[in-house]
Amino acid sequence: MEALRPRAHLLAAAALAVLGAGLPRGGACQVAGSRKAAVEVTLVAEPRPARRAAWADALPPVEISSAMSGASCPLRLYGVGGELDAAARARFELIVGGDGAPHELSPRLEQLVFKAAYHFGGARVLIVSGYRQHAGRHTAGEALDFKLSGVQAAQLAAWLRGLPRVGVGIYTHPRTQYVHLDVRDTSYHWLDASPPGITWKERPLPDPGQARRDAAWTPQADLPSSLEAPR
Repeated sequence: MEALRPRAHLLAAAALAVLGAGLPRGGACQVAGSRKAAVEVTLVAEPRPARRAAWADALPPVEISSAMSGASCPLRLYGVGGELDAAARARFELIVGGDGAPHELSPRLEQLVFKAAYHFGGARVLIVSGYRQHAGRHTAGEALDFKLSGVQAAQLAAWLRGLPRVGVGIYTHPRTQYVHLDVRDTSYHWLDASPPGITWKERPLPDPGQARRDAAWTPQADLPSSLEAPR
């Protein structure tokens, strides 16, 4: 819980942003004084403009929605320089949590969700389940269940299984039809046909290229390609 506290102010601001309020970019310069007193002005150095990364600058916002709370917000995970945007992450985590409480997620998990959305033409992300108590990687902030608007679950899962160092589960019952995604060192994939509220034994899926693909992973592999962004 200590690791969550430095970002509490961002999560509080995110709650306002989801409801339509903007996040301030910086405080205004305060000037105090009168005609009989000297006026004190604090000079603040102008921030250097961020270096722009063409691939990040070209990425449009992705609509993130929650099936649990109904919250929805268009988000850009990356700043113009290609860095992860802390405020966008906080908003995303608030929507994924679904309960208004701060539940920090793995940065890599967030990157892969956005990477998938961009690959499928900037599709809207519908979060089915994020944080859950006593639920392994969901509790650790390393997993979530989601859908992409207009994309079949089988199609999404097949693409995700081509990524390195991930766990991908596809839920195939007619009343589920969503995909589980988590981040891990050794990839593992499965199929689960359980109806809602019932747990059946999952069926592991073969992955002959797992070792080679996982060994070739680099952080750059988690970035969206500008070629995948909608034009």
